[in-house]
Amino acid sequence: MTNERSVHLKKADLSPVYLQSERDADYAQLDDGTMTPDDNAAELSKEATDWLIRIREAPDDPEMRLHFERWVTTSRDHRREWEKTCRLWLSVGPLPAARDKPSADNFKPGRRGGRASLAIAACAMAICLLVAWVPGLLIVLQSDYHTGTAETRSLELEDGSTVTLAPGSAIAMDFGQSRRNLRLLQGEAYFDVAHDPARAFVVDAGGLEIEVLGTAFDVMVDSESTRVSLERGLVTAAPSGQEAAERRLTPGKALVFDRDAQDMTTSDIDAASIGAWRQGRLHVVNATISSVVERIQRYHPAWISLPDPVLGSQRVTGIYDLTAPDEALGALVDPYGGKVRRISSFARVISRF
Repeated sequence: MTNERSVHLKKADLSPVYLQSERDADYAQLDDGTMTPDDNAAELSKEATDWLIRIREAPDDPEMRLHFERWVTTSRDHRREWEKTCRLWLSVGPLPAARDKPSADNFKPGRRGGRASLAIAACAMAICLLVAWVPGLLIVLQSDYHTGTAETRSLELEDGSTVTLAPGSAIAMDFGQSRRNLRLLQGEAYFDVAHDPARAFVVDAGGLEIEVLGTAFDVMVDSESTRVSLERGLVTAAPSGQEAAERRLTPGKALVFDRDAQDMTTSDIDAASIGAWRQGRLHVVNATISSVVERIQRYHPAWISLPDPVLGSQRVTGIYDLTAPDEALGALVDPYGGKVRRISSFARVISRF
């Protein structure tokens, strides 16, 4: 089962005033009520360094990963301090070799060099671990809202529109008086847009711009393409900066934008399959195995590797159960001789031997 949460956004949530108040809320206050941004920055710096060391000490702890993701996305100040701390420690020097690891004597009073060496080692290692831990962390840092593994999230926007984020997804929003702009940075989202002829609703998804006035549709971005599926209403779609190539979609139609080929194709789609991931089902039509694995990865707590490009290029059509991702992977690759091998609770490798 996916973990679902709902967030109700007011108009102020999308304004610079809100962002400022978000930063102000992070500042500690003295007894007389005055803000102390310097003290707050020092505290955040300490917390960021603590996180680097804690990650080094327990790299395989999924609960720590969850707590870290919550901490780093608490506010823009948290995110900026994390990035600054990482840059600082990476600039200090490389990770010491194992033979240079400080001994217990290094922790005696006055042995400050040993502590510094351990801190450098911990921080440098933490950066490497973070790449494996939080793929797309930079995307998360750019986003206003995101979801983790097997987590869905419903957002109610100030204009009455709703957005449901699939697991492993992220969006950034920019609402103004004449335009409602959103960017789907990664993953998938289902949009139910409130009609407002004075403000177009535009979604930028992987180099494809989708514009609507009032409609319901699903958008999915993966490493190969962007897919738009229209449930009701009317949408237009075109590669960014190529208005002349604009396509119009009607209900029951899907459009796939191939980023490498810069090509768009349309096809009929079963209305029941649009946004079916909200009910734990993944419908795919003529999709590559590698792209389906990429989508199932968002529901699986383990890292999934598919090193066989021939197997990954095979095309499939089917329905897969997202509430049981291991079984879904098996159903996906078994017909092609593939096997899902459980390396550990944190890793799966798919191969044909």
